[in-house]
Order: sequence, then structure tokens, then C-alpha cells
Amino acid sequence: MNIHKSLFLLSIFIFGAGVAIAAPLSLSLLEQSQALSVPASNQPVVIAGSPISDAPEVVKGSPRHISVPSLGIEVNVADGSYDAKTGQWTLSEDSAFYATPTNLINSDNGNTLIYGHNSDKLFGKLPRLQTGSEVNVTTDNGYEFIYQYANNEAVKPTDVYALEYHGKPRLTLQTCSGVWNQTRQMFYFELKSFKKI
Repeated sequence: MNIHKSLFLLSIFIFGAGVAIAAPLSLSLLEQSQALSVPASNQPVVIAGSPISDAPEVVKGSPRHISVPSLGIEVNVADGSYDAKTGQWTLSEDSAFYATPTNLINSDNGNTLIYGHNSDKLFGKLPRLQTGSEVNVTTDNGYEFIYQYANNEAVKPTDVYALEYHGKPRLTLQTCSGVWNQTRQMFYFELKSFKKI
């Protein structure tokens, strides 16, 4: 009988100790469960190793029209590419061309090159640009980018560093120059603003 009584008391003691240990643990789990069920606030959630960025979304598009109001230039823009077999770029008497190896028109960085013939209908009036003149480019996805004229230079046809520019967003307009159109006149513009139209 004493053995039964001793075993009974021992089991009550073990049970009590288990409850004493388990109660705080259960309370902690209950508190965690309730914390997880609270509705999320409007505060941003930061995931370790993934900081929240306030950087604006990059806007970009393929150029489809260009205008230079101060010179009365209004020109459609098509995609142009270089044919390695013929050694020629896409050309037309009726439109300018976006050099597809360069960056799309964008709000982030890089150079966009648009080229056209040195004719009054296309880019023949560009040498009359004044510093600060504006150029408007509309894109295939409905944005208008406004650029401000900075400067120009004449380069050899083999100079391709304009294609390798990686700074702030820039527009380069190119046309032929020289007595026999033997050089390429590069007109550089800095991005001023852009908007959805």
C-alpha cells in the first residue's frame, strides 16, 4: 500500500512539474499565435537582405517621332540597324532611324542615337541649333521625352564611342557633314523631363 501511495504521490509530483514547465511555454506560443493574427499595418515590411528602394520606376520606349520646334523639324522615326554584309545602315529619304544597338529612350541612363540624312526634310537644319534648344521625342508606348541641346562635334564614320556611352540619359542626333558628307556630325542632348501623353 505504501508503494502504491508513493507511486501515486510521485506521479502527482511529476504531473505538477510538467504543468509548471509547460504552462509558460504554452502561454508564449499563444502570444506568438495572437501576434501573427493581428491585421497588418500600412508599414512597409523589410525582408532581411532586401532593403526597400525609393528609386522611381525606369520609363523607356522605342522612339517613333522627333520634333525640334525651334527649327521646324517634325520627323517620324523607324528602327535602323547595321548590315554587316553591305556595310550600310538602314536609310531613307523620308524618316530618321533609331540605331537599335543603342539604348531605348529612357529615364535612367545611356545613350540613344537617332540618325538621318543631311537634308532639309530630315536633319539638315541641325547645325542651326542654339544651346538650350529643346527636342521632343515620343515613344511607341505613349511617353514624351524632352531633351535640351548641349553641344556637337564632328567625328569619323568609324568612331563608335557614342554607342558605348553609359552615363546619365542622353540623346544623340547624327547626320552627315563635310563637303562630301565624309564626317558624322553628332548633336548631344541632355534629358530635361518626360511625361505620359
